[in-house]
Amino acid sequence: MDRIQQMQVFIQVVDSGNFTRAAEVLGLPRSTVSSTVQTLEDRLGVQLLQRTTRVVRPTQEGLQFADTARDLVDAFGQAEGQFRLRPDDISGRLRIDMPSRIARRLVIPHLQDFRARYPAVTLEISATDRMIDLVSEGIDAVVRLAVLEDSELICRKIGDVPMLTCAGAEYLAEFGVPQTPADLAKHHLVNYALRMPALSSGWDGLKDGREITVAMQSHLCVDNAESYVAGGLHGHGLIQVPAYDVADDIAAGRLVEVLSEFRPSPVPISILYARRRHLAPRLRAFMDWLEEVLRREGVVKPSQ
Repeated sequence: MDRIQQMQVFIQVVDSGNFTRAAEVLGLPRSTVSSTVQTLEDRLGVQLLQRTTRVVRPTQEGLQFADTARDLVDAFGQAEGQFRLRPDDISGRLRIDMPSRIARRLVIPHLQDFRARYPAVTLEISATDRMIDLVSEGIDAVVRLAVLEDSELICRKIGDVPMLTCAGAEYLAEFGVPQTPADLAKHHLVNYALRMPALSSGWDGLKDGREITVAMQSHLCVDNAESYVAGGLHGHGLIQVPAYDVADDIAAGRLVEVLSEFRPSPVPISILYARRRHLAPRLRAFMDWLEEVLRREGVVKPSQ
């Protein structure tokens, strides 16, 4: 078995979580898979896997090697297929992390289209609304709806997502409809924080072309998008969300936009992935498809 094949076996063991499942996927005897990984470890002089009776887990060195091995296997496949690559030839496992609302409302409802185009790609979607480490967690790319700080990751910006402020109809009936930012002193805000506790709560908007922030009181702080929208729907205060995300609720009267003349700045939506010499065709295919979906559904304005 050559070195590329050894890497392919090791990657499948990492993805499968044990030798038996990896052997089934690869169509090889379990003993061959186990001995191949042992040979790889002996050649490298390092333990790549922690073995138990039920599962195997990559060591820190194993995670690092798996990331490098994926690049090499992808580059080898790309080199072999650069003149004959068709959608049916694009294959492999792809792990993507994205905000939960984007997964539930946009990606998964349209996923049959992606499956029809690329039937040999297996998708694993993480949608936990938390900060992740791509390399240590084996994630190929993340979708982020935020103004991004400088990073060593490659950023592919898809476009800008219009934002708005809204609240539940019953909440506004009780507390009144704010007409200007000055009215916010009488209102509550549902606070959102990726890490608890939240340091402060504030409303963001544009006034006369300038970005402004108004400190507000809040009795509820959440750390994921589903709970955040639920907080607005159930009368816990104002929320600031992507316009597409609450379009149905606004149309049905469950939420009402307020302060429309002071809408916040649009927020960029981007795909980030680790810096690699060769971009896997399956990742490129997914990014192109996701951008197509977001534009077709009117989620983004074209990137400037």
